[in-house]
Amino acid sequence: MRHHLLTALLLAPALAAQSRGPVLAMPSGFSIDPATTLLGGSADRLELDDSGIDGALPPRRVPGGAIPDWDTFLGGAAVDVDAMSLGLDWIVSNPLGEAVVGPMQWAGLTYSVSRATVGAPGTVIAREAATANGAAGDVFGYIIPGSAFTPTLVGLPFRSKDSSEIADFTPSVPNIDAHDLFISLIYQENPALAALLPPPTLYFSVTDATVAAIPAAWLTMPLSASGATVFATTWLPATGAWTPPVVAFPPAALGLDPTEDLDAFAYDPIRATALLSTDPLLPPPLGPPRNPVLWTALGSGVNGPYVLPAGGGDISDELGLGIGTDDIDGICSLDPGSVPAPSPIFLPAMMGTVEQPLPIGPLALDAALWRRTDSIGNQFASTTMTGWPTPGVPQLGFAISAASLSGPFGPYILLDAFVRDPIDPFEGNPQRTEVLLPPTLLLSGLPIHFVWGALDNNVLAFSAPVGMVL
Repeated sequence: MRHHLLTALLLAPALAAQSRGPVLAMPSGFSIDPATTLLGGSADRLELDDSGIDGALPPRRVPGGAIPDWDTFLGGAAVDVDAMSLGLDWIVSNPLGEAVVGPMQWAGLTYSVSRATVGAPGTVIAREAATANGAAGDVFGYIIPGSAFTPTLVGLPFRSKDSSEIADFTPSVPNIDAHDLFISLIYQENPALAALLPPPTLYFSVTDATVAAIPAAWLTMPLSASGATVFATTWLPATGAWTPPVVAFPPAALGLDPTEDLDAFAYDPIRATALLSTDPLLPPPLGPPRNPVLWTALGSGVNGPYVLPAGGGDISDELGLGIGTDDIDGICSLDPGSVPAPSPIFLPAMMGTVEQPLPIGPLALDAALWRRTDSIGNQFASTTMTGWPTPGVPQLGFAISAASLSGPFGPYILLDAFVRDPIDPFEGNPQRTEVLLPPTLLLSGLPIHFVWGALDNNVLAFSAPVGMVL
């Protein structure tokens, strides 16, 4: 439900199987594999999902100026993209590849898994892999330990968005095989902020199966025709076209052999690091399959598992992967920064941070917050909630949303009330509230927070506050 209530706000003193967590209902740029069907989609097209849970892709923004034409970055080449990054990832790490989060900051990962992934027993991936539509079309999220974040949400993998909540992939069992949060968050959801950033460069690799279709003009050396090569192309607003793709990183720069297949890539040019994954069915010539989540200092020519500090273990284990063919096939790394180390892409103005719970009742609901812009340029703070007051028990009841411009502890003004639907096809009966934002407040730094409550026959429960800056 949309609201034109910002003036009023300025004047005002064991869980169910559902999408949840701090990046609940996230937008995403993604590609699909050739076995996945999607109305209007294809294996060589970059798809853009919006924030919220509705099971349908949004209309594309009309390309031009700061908004790229995502259908043309391959220049017509008949290749299948299986890894992508806008180069906007913020990868937290020290020189040893340990995931060390900066002071007053929080950091997370969003990721997808391959068709062959079954997950470690008891994990969210294993649960999703056992469902009819599997886990390979879902997007998952994880907050890295050491983050300045609500402790109950740190170090736990979440299903952030089920494939059924993204689009209609029937009759196929879907597989998202490349993923980048920022593509949609910026260029689909927040075009006004896109205009403030440099023109985007898209980094991508293609499947080993389509290496023969790589155009000769993309290559700088014979060995760069590989499923482990990263190519790059830049959008030129003045001409409304992409530059011809070129080799950004040959396999050796990532510590890979040309016979391998890179199938997930997150690139942080500021810190000159990357996260990557390779297809376990194409291991290096002299070794077993690599760890599913690798870290590399670019140009070093070596890589190794991305790990928690002080012997805390592999991040791939933390994400819920098991042994054998389990594999990450899309990954994105985010950090909204802090006052001493601000985000270069205004991330705190586009997504919410979950705050400490209020001391008012049990915490059984999940909530997330995203900025989005509609087709005529109106900007909204859009918050989505899932969950049931009695965890795991869908039943009749009510949900309410409230907002504050005075900080996470309020006071709050009531916005919406919803009747709960215990047989909603979307798990957790998602609800959404949107508040219209005056364009004069863009990048004003004014904070806005939301909190949700829900009541059933037995329990009154709440979400933690979630807030962002306008």
